[in-house]
Amino acid sequence: MRNGRRSWLLAFSAFFLVFGAWCFAAPFDGPADEVQHTIRAAGVASFDPGQIFAAPAVVPDAFEKPGMGAYQRVPEGMQAHAVCFGFKPQVSAACAAGLRGGPIGEVPTSAGRYNPLYYFAVGVPLRLLPNWGGLVVARLISSAICAALLASAFVSLLRWSRYGLTAAALLGVATPMLAHLAGGVNPNSVEIAAGIAFFAAGIPLLLEPPDLVAKRPLVTLLGISSVLLLTLRSAGPAWFAFAFFALAVPVRWGWLREYWRLLRVKLWTAGVVLAAVLSAAWIVGMKTGELVPPPPGLYEFKTGEAIAIYINSWWIYLEGMIGVAGWFDVLLWSPFYLVWALIVGGLVVLGGMFGDWTMRWRYLVILLGGVALPGFLQVTQANMTGFIINGRYMLPLLAGLPLLAAWTLERRLFDAAQARTVARTMTIFLLPVHLVLLVWAMVRWQRGLPTNAGVGWFNPLKGDWHPPTGSVTPLLIMVVGLLFVAAVFWRVPHDEFVTPLGRGEAPALEPAGKSVTENPDVPSQRETGTDTWRESRTPGEDSPKKAR
Repeated sequence: MRNGRRSWLLAFSAFFLVFGAWCFAAPFDGPADEVQHTIRAAGVASFDPGQIFAAPAVVPDAFEKPGMGAYQRVPEGMQAHAVCFGFKPQVSAACAAGLRGGPIGEVPTSAGRYNPLYYFAVGVPLRLLPNWGGLVVARLISSAICAALLASAFVSLLRWSRYGLTAAALLGVATPMLAHLAGGVNPNSVEIAAGIAFFAAGIPLLLEPPDLVAKRPLVTLLGISSVLLLTLRSAGPAWFAFAFFALAVPVRWGWLREYWRLLRVKLWTAGVVLAAVLSAAWIVGMKTGELVPPPPGLYEFKTGEAIAIYINSWWIYLEGMIGVAGWFDVLLWSPFYLVWALIVGGLVVLGGMFGDWTMRWRYLVILLGGVALPGFLQVTQANMTGFIINGRYMLPLLAGLPLLAAWTLERRLFDAAQARTVARTMTIFLLPVHLVLLVWAMVRWQRGLPTNAGVGWFNPLKGDWHPPTGSVTPLLIMVVGLLFVAAVFWRVPHDEFVTPLGRGEAPALEPAGKSVTENPDVPSQRETGTDTWRESRTPGEDSPKKAR
């Protein structure tokens, strides 16, 4: 337990530093939709029911185009959209007024219909201090929530990985895009972190035999992440449904009956069901799915054309999952995306090749939810919304693929040495991309990013705009954070967490695919007939009668 807390604190500190660097780097409304979310957060933080349940209304967006949203009574200076440099990568942020206060008024926001849960957490500093200080505190709160979820995911996967590769796969799903969003005010960041935590808890909980003592923390993490997925955004219930279906089917009724003996399972099941009901009521009552029809003739896509555009846009969606900062106007050079896609995508492909048909079924369900469903919605609504799908929206669900792949590969293909090599390869090649995206974004905000910018242009200490806390601060925080992350992941698997089996003892580690003959309690996968390498005991055997 002591080692688990230590590993959690180390992982939390590492992720919090990486995310926190963005909190000090970006101008107000530099991250996507930040003005909309800060207005909503400040309104919710008034704790006025009329603001929390603001009446849906047609409101203007940053460019005065009508859309669905609501009005919030907040300082009027918060409506400071960065339109002077948004979508204009060659223009610095020096033209923008930044976050400021002013008299309380009715301020429109397209996020006015969003569930208030996230905004309760980040809204108070924005309500009390509508300035740079309040903005940074709100961003840091959002970063801390994301870091806590990822640290919990890390400890869970480290505790139940065979060789630690599944824990190391967090490096592939905690992308620079997540870090950028976590360093701003945007519930999409917590949604992505919750999706990662859901799979980190669900994989060892639902794909391996029950342990009513050692797996109690997994129940809690699965419950927390489920509630967050269901409530943060209107797409969350779909992500939850597909993720749960992928892990729970085929159903192991004996395992479920044993888990049901835990009071903790019963309480969290009730909590998740309640969250689902409240989320559905919010979506219906606040009309979160309602759209404002565009002017006639604005979009005129034929169905076949819309399908072709969606399919042909998948490299753009991959870029959006890996890292596109600002108003989607800060793109890295192509090799950075290619390296990330090859390493993480290669892991997913190998997992599909060496997994069994049950694993491929899980892949299929996740792909249906993360690819086919957004495609159907985008194609059918193309003439209403245009093409608005972005890769970051799909990440809460698609993040499960690399984690499932790593879980499979360390049982069927890699031995301990090979798993460590893969983990260190990800550490060496993926972590620097975080720093590169931060530098690219800082240069873009501070001095603009012309299309013909040469290598010498990428100096994050120059420009006519700098964060009030200075440009050195975020760079130092990011470098220290990445070194910290590297130190945490370089020694995966941590010695104190190698292959616990629920009985408190770990067998001698054999290459994946071989039975652990030294320990008769751990039959091979072929002998058990399941898609797990552990069958530590028959459900119900030696289980504590009063487990909680």
